[in-house]
Amino acid sequence: MNLDLLKCQDKFLFSMERFPAMISAIGTGKTMCLLLKIKLFCEQFPDTLALVVRSQFTDLRDSTISDFETYFKVKINVADKSFSFPNGSKILFRHGAELNVLKNLNLSIVGIEQAEEFEEDSTFDFLRDRLRRQNAPIRQLCLIANARGHNWIWQRWVNNAEEVTELDKETGQWEFKKDGYHATTANSFANEKNLPADFIADLKAMETESPNHYKQFVMNSFEELEEDDLLFTFPELTECKNLDLITRQGFGARIGGFDIARYGNDKCSAVIIEQKNSTMWEQIVRETWAKKDLMDSTGRILDFKSRYQLNLAVIDGDGMGAGVVDRLKEQIRTGIIEYRGGMVSHRPEDFINRRTENYLYVKELVERRWLKLNSDEIINQLLTIRFRFDSKGKKHLLTKEQMKKNGVSSPDDSDALMMACSAIKSIDRMLQNNQRTRARFPGFYKEQDVFSIGGIR
Repeated sequence: MNLDLLKCQDKFLFSMERFPAMISAIGTGKTMCLLLKIKLFCEQFPDTLALVVRSQFTDLRDSTISDFETYFKVKINVADKSFSFPNGSKILFRHGAELNVLKNLNLSIVGIEQAEEFEEDSTFDFLRDRLRRQNAPIRQLCLIANARGHNWIWQRWVNNAEEVTELDKETGQWEFKKDGYHATTANSFANEKNLPADFIADLKAMETESPNHYKQFVMNSFEELEEDDLLFTFPELTECKNLDLITRQGFGARIGGFDIARYGNDKCSAVIIEQKNSTMWEQIVRETWAKKDLMDSTGRILDFKSRYQLNLAVIDGDGMGAGVVDRLKEQIRTGIIEYRGGMVSHRPEDFINRRTENYLYVKELVERRWLKLNSDEIINQLLTIRFRFDSKGKKHLLTKEQMKKNGVSSPDDSDALMMACSAIKSIDRMLQNNQRTRARFPGFYKEQDVFSIGGIR
């Protein structure tokens, strides 16, 4: 491999200290450097037993092992997740749950990928005790990580450093040393020359779109940041409240979103949106009710469908909502959508589930000013919706359960709005398939069986 190494990469790759670490932002080649360092060690010192560790099995399989095979054009032994060298050296690939069975291993070198995924330093200390193989003059426990506030990695490698050297201040490249601990850092722009221009542009856009994510994962900040970013901003939602819509003849389709209470203190919520023209929608109804049984909720939804001449009713099919959907199936067979937010996204490479995908669609409508909001309650709840990125760069929203643990009320109204918006594409297809009905809105019902979707198609 012909590599033009960054200063932080070079220092990490050729460090002879016992505990080398590369704590840097996305796109800085951390995984490549870690795997190359271990491979070179195995080739230099025969009979090396190396271990590469990742917290979760799926990440180990889909990312770490896959990257090793791609970088070095080799195949891992699938049976025992290992790679052997002609000189007797061997690399084992293991995930966090497997470590307890490795107590008797005598290791030469260990690499922990995405070490910040381990909440505590107990895994590091456990593996440290395994470094006692005598085939090489040194033994190393290496790790790569993203910055994550003042966690155990920051405490051991950065905060306790006695020697700090500036390598390149503009790109956040620094070197930290103390008693065998050796760390280098860098932000994403340190490796700009090797990254696609559109990727760099997207990173820069995150400064305003996802400021906490930008600080931590792009600028490699060790600040104590909230892990989550707000999905919506108050100014953009205020603009949506003050929109002047142009209502065109031939439109007027209506979609109702119904969030069914799962817990005693939660409320059921109904939100109705109405199509004003080819692109724009208006939230025209928001109602809530509480402490009602399933039959009462079913009756209310039937009343909403009739009273507001809903073309589609999108009903939360998770938890208690499943019973409501079953009752509605027994009574009507037109215009009912069962919504399950936990289903796989239509764009699984970007979103962890349908709920996340659909809220991002609401975000798109808000940004384009295609959705007029008339309810302060809905706006206030939208301002509590937070998201984060997982280790693969997928966005996912905090669940209702996670929000409650953080002291935030259940976003019943905003979930009902999201469910209604998730069916906009369905309405568009219905109109395209039956142009003659457009002039008769509102009141159009397309004859169809009850069906189940999770959002945009």
